[in-house]
Amino acid sequence: MAKEKGHKEKLIDEIQMLAQSKGVNTVFTTFLEITANSIAAQMDPEHAEIREARYGEIASGMTPETLEAYARMFGQLCLAVLERQDDPCDILGDIYHKLRLNNEWSGQFFTPDHISRLMAELATPVIENPDHESPVTISEPACGSGTLILGAVWVMQKQQFDFQHKSFFVAQDIDIRCVWMAYIQLSLYGIPAVVIHGNTMNMEEWDRWYTPYAAVPFLAYEERKGA
Repeated sequence: MAKEKGHKEKLIDEIQMLAQSKGVNTVFTTFLEITANSIAAQMDPEHAEIREARYGEIASGMTPETLEAYARMFGQLCLAVLERQDDPCDILGDIYHKLRLNNEWSGQFFTPDHISRLMAELATPVIENPDHESPVTISEPACGSGTLILGAVWVMQKQQFDFQHKSFFVAQDIDIRCVWMAYIQLSLYGIPAVVIHGNTMNMEEWDRWYTPYAAVPFLAYEERKGA
């Protein structure tokens, strides 16, 4: 009996099915943009209006069937993340490689999960953050799909460190598609972060995407400090 496909594999199937008429690169990129804007329109009050407007602009050019296909993709991604909530991994980066999009994305390659986790274990000591201290801030200046941040969170969970209330991540990338990938995954995994669309080298910045948990560690710190 054939093993039932997992949610990540079903997401890939949905992408490939729609790609038969629109192309893999177009479908994957559109999925990232419409998903990122959908999340931000609901969960980022500061940018909700502009994200909602962009989502509406994209959706208005789609047939109901196409929009439904992207909704199914988002559902499969949410279920895939839910399965890995206690063992976070780079789902979108893996899909990117499986779809062989590196040839169309200027030869970009994203760090595999096992390498990201090893790097995080070597770079991240046992974290101690007393209640009176502000959240630990970690910066990733070329975040790609967010894999190194996911590796750091994986290490924090192993160390039983409360990353949602005691850490904050600053991610940045020059490629807006990478910004969307990182933002989507960090949002769905419940990671407090801001993902910056900008050039780390010359400090030029074009946009900021705040995850739904972005304010949580700072609110928690203020609550602890005032207790």
